[in-house]
Amino acid sequence: MLSKTFSTVFVIGSALLIAAAVTDSAKADTITASLFTVGTPAGGTVTAIDLTGVLPPSQGTLVGAGYTITFSPGFLSDEGVVQGSAGGVSAVPVAGETGGGAAEYLTGGFGSGLTTNIANSGNYLSTGTETITITFATPQVSLALLWGSIDTGNLLMLNDAANFTVTGADVQAAAAGFATNGFQGPGGSAYLVIDSATSFTTITTTSSTTSFEFAGIAGSTSPFNPVPEPASVLLFGTGLGFFATMLRRRQKKAAHSQPRAECQFSARNTA
Repeated sequence: MLSKTFSTVFVIGSALLIAAAVTDSAKADTITASLFTVGTPAGGTVTAIDLTGVLPPSQGTLVGAGYTITFSPGFLSDEGVVQGSAGGVSAVPVAGETGGGAAEYLTGGFGSGLTTNIANSGNYLSTGTETITITFATPQVSLALLWGSIDTGNLLMLNDAANFTVTGADVQAAAAGFATNGFQGPGGSAYLVIDSATSFTTITTTSSTTSFEFAGIAGSTSPFNPVPEPASVLLFGTGLGFFATMLRRRQKKAAHSQPRAECQFSARNTA
């Protein structure tokens, strides 16, 4: 019954989005979050961020195929491009979970394989309380990334027409089955897909507490095909606030009725 309610909200919201497109009204940006299912490209050109070969930790400007990564001044020595986890500083984003409940990690960038050995996990980006900016060489309309140990103080902003902003709290609410704030095990990270109503070239990431860790980043000139968990879509835009509110309330109710993950992993102190 709960899944049917969520499906109804999504269908109604989708109809509104289609109507907006037909009438050339203000279109809506959307986010889709899933704990263990990554979005896949749907045509267009995909620009994946490749951190392979960067010796961590590093805060030097990185220039790749179709993108540039810059770091604001003030980064600590163990922030920026990092690998592995550092207590109280950063944690490797969890990309999957085995049938036995063990965490799995990306071995590289977007679309790479998984490993249960954290020592074999790939490089990822960690903001600390500073800012990391990724600038694409050409306009993008969709963004996919793995958002690690999601904190409410994490923030991502596109430089599209609306300067669309997504917070850690938004992703927590959108990801069905999310564990708890700052949780470093399975259920604390989520794959995120952002589809922008207008093109963007820059994403800016920062955090007001501890760090914003993210990996598996890719931009696309056409929307990704997100594969959401039930009830994992949040809609943004004029006239959609009512549906987003209904969705949040349903998710909170469902979260309270589900058991928390066992504490073999810890939540960071986000005070």
